[in-house]
Amino acid sequence: MICLSFLGLAAWQLVQLERQMRISATENMIWVFSQTQIEALNLALALSEGAAPQQVLTRFDVLVSRLTLLEEGPQRRFLEGAGLSGALSGWRNGLLALDPARGGDPEALQAHVTALVSALRSRASQVMSEEWQIQAARLDRLGHLHRLALVSVLGSALAGLGLAVILIDRERRLMWGRLDRLRAEKLASDLEREREISENHRRFADLIAHQLRTPLAVIDSAMHRLTRRGGGPVTAELISEKAAVSREAVARLVKLTDTAMMMSRLERGGVLAHLSAHDLRELVVFAIDEQVVAAKDRDPSRIRQSLPSVPMVALCDPALTGEILSNLLCNALLYSPLDGFVDVEVSQSQSHIICRIEDRGSGMSPDEMVCAFDRFHRGSGHETLPGSGLGLTLARQLARMQGGEVTLVPRSGGGLTAALSLPREVSV
Repeated sequence: MICLSFLGLAAWQLVQLERQMRISATENMIWVFSQTQIEALNLALALSEGAAPQQVLTRFDVLVSRLTLLEEGPQRRFLEGAGLSGALSGWRNGLLALDPARGGDPEALQAHVTALVSALRSRASQVMSEEWQIQAARLDRLGHLHRLALVSVLGSALAGLGLAVILIDRERRLMWGRLDRLRAEKLASDLEREREISENHRRFADLIAHQLRTPLAVIDSAMHRLTRRGGGPVTAELISEKAAVSREAVARLVKLTDTAMMMSRLERGGVLAHLSAHDLRELVVFAIDEQVVAAKDRDPSRIRQSLPSVPMVALCDPALTGEILSNLLCNALLYSPLDGFVDVEVSQSQSHIICRIEDRGSGMSPDEMVCAFDRFHRGSGHETLPGSGLGLTLARQLARMQGGEVTLVPRSGGGLTAALSLPREVSV
């Protein structure tokens, strides 16, 4: 408001300056008065020398016009202000009464003009003095207006500078406020991450304690059965049976350890995807063979394959993709009944190669589907089954590292369909 007030004052002073200059230009009293004197002398001279009637008429008309300016134009205000309007009034009417064009008496006209010249001469010094005084006052006023305008402009400039300083200071405070907020948000994020890591470690420790206890107890029971005394002879069949049980328990421990190590490497950025073109059919067959070998006591015909005859080339990392397929197949076999089939199908879309693995287990509720990929999450009723709760989390992260995705959808008729999609190789 201060800045705008100063600017408004400066604009008003400039308007006053322009008005004063316009008044000065319209009055110009000394010039008009001197011209009236000159025309009166010219008419008196023309009358005294017996000039031609046309010349006399011309001089008469010019003089009347000059007197009209003195009596009716802006100059009248000047004469009134100087107290000279009474002394110079009536001369124009007297001239018009003696108009030569209307048969006025030349001698009376000459006497009237001579008297007018004398009156103008006697008032010339007063007009000049008054004009100088008015011009001096006007110049003082103009100087004052100039100073006021200059002060107003300087005041508005200072007010603008003050406003700029205030805005800069406010922007600086806002910037520091934003920085403080960002620091607070980062601190809160770090604290939340620390809490999440601490919670993950706690849950992982509980999981390890639970998952390790079962295979270790199986191994301990098998070894105890083989080494205890008084239990009868140890036959080859018994040794083979307990060895198979122990190997399966060790395989579970190895799988749990590998999954935990892989997740740890992912968290610290130690896993990199080396992408190249690979036929996803071959990777699926290899992953199925691994599952059959790992569970040789189970029926390998449970896994039914539906693979196309043409190559399904995807841009992927074969090691990471094999880890994903292994996790998805292991889950499908684990949660399906022993007499239930697991169907594996490979197909392609316009931009991706897709492997679908269908199980015939109990499936998941909608609420469980929402958090199926969360760490350490396990479906209700499956707590007693072996597993770390990290398989789906690991599978999705590894797929996204390769530009793909892992999804879960309910299967028609019961169970789940897990789908791994990987980008197709771009042909050049």
